Amino acid sequence: MIGWRGMRNAIHLGAALLAVCVFSTAALAQYSGRTVFVPRAVIYPGDKLDDANLIERQLLVTPANPPVFGEHEEDLLGKVARRTLLPGELIPETAVRTENLVRQGRTYKMTYNSKFVSIIGVGVPLQSGSAGEIINVRNPETGIIVKARVEPDQTLSVDEQ
Repeated sequence: MIGWRGMRNAIHLGAALLAVCVFSTAALAQYSGRTVFVPRAVIYPGDKLDDANLIERQLLVTPANPPVFGEHEEDLLGKVARRTLLPGELIPETAVRTENLVRQGRTYKMTYNSKFVSIIGVGVPLQSGSAGEIINVRNPETGIIVKARVEPDQTLSVDEQ
C-alpha cells in the first residue's frame, strides 16, 4: 500500500510530466519547422534541377539547428546532379554542381590581357569547367598547357603565370 508520501511524490511527478508536455507542445506549435526543396521523382546524374522536378518538404527541427542545404530554391535551380537523387530525400551540397560552360576536348576562345598587351587565341580544355573555375588548357598550336579561368561567356581567361 502506498503511503501519503508516496502518493504526494506521484502527484508531483505527474504534474511535472504534464508541465513538460504542455511546454514542449507549445514550443513545437510556435515553431513550424523549415521548408526545403527535395526531388519530386528520381533525378539521375547529369540531369538539370528545375521547378518541374523539385517540391517543398517541411522539416521539423529546432531553431538552434544549423541551416540545411536546399532551404533556398536558388541553391538548387540550374544546378546539375552529380549522383542519383531519390524522391523526398534531402539533397546534400556535394550531390549537385554548377553546369559546365566549357567541355573537355572542344576548342574555345582564350584571352590574355595585361597592361601593355592583349592576346587572343584558341585553347582546348583538358577538363570540363563551370564559370569561375580555373582549369588546365592546352594551346593546340604550341602544345603548352596553361591555367585559365572559365568566364560566363564561355571564354578562357589566362592570368599571368
